[in-house]
Amino acid sequence: MNVASQYLPLVAHHEAGHAVAAIVLHRQTFDDDHELPAFSSVSIYPDVGDGECGGVVEGAGFYSAQGFTSKRKPIFEDDMDRCLERDDAIREIVACLAGPFAESAFEGYLDPRDMAMNASDGNEGSSDYADAKRIYGELRFLMPRRPRWRRIEDRTARLVLDHWSAIEALAAHLLVKRDLQFDEALTIVAPHLPPMPAATPPERHPQPA
Repeated sequence: MNVASQYLPLVAHHEAGHAVAAIVLHRQTFDDDHELPAFSSVSIYPDVGDGECGGVVEGAGFYSAQGFTSKRKPIFEDDMDRCLERDDAIREIVACLAGPFAESAFEGYLDPRDMAMNASDGNEGSSDYADAKRIYGELRFLMPRRPRWRRIEDRTARLVLDHWSAIEALAAHLLVKRDLQFDEALTIVAPHLPPMPAATPPERHPQPA
């Protein structure tokens, strides 16, 4: 086994962390997993050409900073739009951090503070942290007072720990197949997630006789 392959389980858990977080966070918004899939595919690569392994979750995203002018002034039709954009921004940060946090859990860091410190030390210069920090900076345009960074880290750690069996199951399949489409990943993850709440039926009003 070459050096890159030794790190493949770590990469698999990293990408599984992103993917499971995307599914869990989307379920907070949509009643149907297929109404807007959380991502299109999740993949790992034993060797990306430079002796290192890598991975990617394609098509995932909650927040794109649309609605800002060049002067960083937010443009919203009403407060509801602002709230939706704010919530999407926070979900995006959590989804970005979930990969590094899943790495930490795989390495045995199960206390939220230790998990956050290890994830930061190992990934501070990565695109995951760069994206998370950029969006965190933009939160000040979306809400009067940003949540503390530590509070977002704690939310991420809790998501990873609460859904660890789902992350492990997905990582195990990635190590075998290396590339999974969304429906395949959802089939693997779904048995490890709480059931989605049943849709509330519309009220039935009595018809006049």
